[in-house]
Amino acid sequence: MLKIIQGAVVIAVLMLYLAPAMIADARNREDAFAVTMVNILLGWTVLGWFAALIWARHPISDRRLKHFARRAQRAVARVTINAIVARSEGRASSIPVVNPRLVPLVARIAARSNRCPRN
Repeated sequence: MLKIIQGAVVIAVLMLYLAPAMIADARNREDAFAVTMVNILLGWTVLGWFAALIWARHPISDRRLKHFARRAQRAVARVTINAIVARSEGRASSIPVVNPRLVPLVARIAARSNRCPRN
C-alpha cells in the first residue's frame, strides 16, 4: 500500500513539474516545444518554472503580430524606395545591397528607428 501512495505522489509531483508544458500544449501554442524545453531544463530552479508557466499562459496577441508585420512591410518598402530613388539619381554607390535573409533585420532596425522622435 505504501508503494502505491509513493507512486501516486511521484506522478503528482511530475505532473506539477510539467504543468507549464501541458498548459502550452493544451493552448496549441506554436512555441510549445520551446516552453517544454525551458520547463525541463530550467524548471528545477523555481524562477525557471515560473518563467515557463507565465510563458505558457501568456496570450499571443494577433493585434501585436499584425502591427509588427505592418511596420516590417513599411520598413522594407522604405528601403526599396530609397534604392530606386538612389538609382534614378545616379548614386549607384549609395544603393544599399540588401541580402534577402537580412530583410527582417533591416525591418526591425527601421521599425525601432521609427519609435524615436526625430529632431
